[in-house]
Amino acid sequence: MSLMRCLACLLSALLLLGACGTQMPPEEGGIFPYRWENHDLPNGLRAVLVDSGYPNLVGLYVVVQAGSRNEVEPGKTGFAHLFEHMMFRGTEKYPPERWEAIMQAAGASTNAYTSDDRTVYHAVFAAEDLEQILELEADRFQNLEYSETAFRTEAGAILGEYQQGAYSAFSILDRKVRETAWTQHTYRHQTIGFEADVRAMPEGFAYSREFFRRFYRPENVIVVIAGDFDHREAEAMLRRYYAAWEPGYEAPAIPVEPRQTAPRYETVEYSARTLPMLSFNWKAPAWSPTDRLAVATELLGSVAFGRNSEIFRKLVLREQRVQSLGAGFGLQRDPTVVTLSAMVSNPADLDAVREELKGAVARAKEDLVDARVLADTKSAMKYGFLMGLETAQNAAFSVIGPIINTGTLEAVDDYYRTLESLTPEDIREAARRILVDEGLTLVTLVQAER
Repeated sequence: MSLMRCLACLLSALLLLGACGTQMPPEEGGIFPYRWENHDLPNGLRAVLVDSGYPNLVGLYVVVQAGSRNEVEPGKTGFAHLFEHMMFRGTEKYPPERWEAIMQAAGASTNAYTSDDRTVYHAVFAAEDLEQILELEADRFQNLEYSETAFRTEAGAILGEYQQGAYSAFSILDRKVRETAWTQHTYRHQTIGFEADVRAMPEGFAYSREFFRRFYRPENVIVVIAGDFDHREAEAMLRRYYAAWEPGYEAPAIPVEPRQTAPRYETVEYSARTLPMLSFNWKAPAWSPTDRLAVATELLGSVAFGRNSEIFRKLVLREQRVQSLGAGFGLQRDPTVVTLSAMVSNPADLDAVREELKGAVARAKEDLVDARVLADTKSAMKYGFLMGLETAQNAAFSVIGPIINTGTLEAVDDYYRTLESLTPEDIREAARRILVDEGLTLVTLVQAER
């Protein structure tokens, strides 16, 4: 029984959730080991229920399909991240102190995060507290209330967060890459937003209410519950607390990035002490479970530049000219960039390391990867997926990406089927089509001369 077939089983069931639910047990040869089912409420809310065991524990993820990608209005970047904070400001029924007291009494671990493509609120708690916590979450998503004073306070905290992290070398490099690689698409700004927009944020109280009304709608939200609970009872709870939530989501028009036709080079100076850093970035397709080029591109990052690659062994392990070498070849909801980055141990080696990396890129476009290396990399990716299911919280998290990107968990089945079918020729073809000069953005960060 192949691991690829394993994934196919559990995930092909998470289609667009039917009113009465679609239930899928783990099938022979599947990767995903748990029974699951999904439901769509009439208002468009999507719910995915996963029976992942872990006695008496439940992981709850509430996913809003709004990240920095959705911030299309000039001057209004950073509001998706702001609402990661504002959502803890409470409601009339459950003000912050009461919300926190209930969570603490349940022993719940709660947090949230924002990325380019989504904002996610999550909690882990005892199964007996599922209904109470579902009610709490449903209430704040439908009835969030905050004063202008509270808004200004939180917006000011965001500026503090920006100032705390924005001046690190890594953040400055990331900003320069985004601003150079993209000219139109909203991936151009970091999740926290442009600095000028963050500074102006305290004046955006009225806009914040509009942002909440636009994006926090049932059709734009996915609820994932994983762990030890009764599915029928959970379905009834979802309908009890979420069915009255009024729809009304309208997707923003995300700007389309024009095709890049020539390489782009930038150098940024860092005022404090730092080792030099190189960031090679190439335009790449959106994530797709069935597009062989997309899946081969993700695999390319591991086999050509990962920890078991020849360039890693040479520069990091044997010669130690590079302190760290990383291949960020994960894809996103929209066409993105894949990244090869290096921190150079000795500034005098910067030019030589740059040429070494260019050589590794050239070899990836000419040489076929060893079939055994390719097979081992595929197995490692599948094993990593399985190991990521080790807690109820992680089991819930594991299904978010495919749903966000495609609307169905059949995508997981399709992804591993595509992965299994890839050949060394497919990997070389991905290198030839993606690692091209006209799609390259190369940003170098160096320490400023004193």
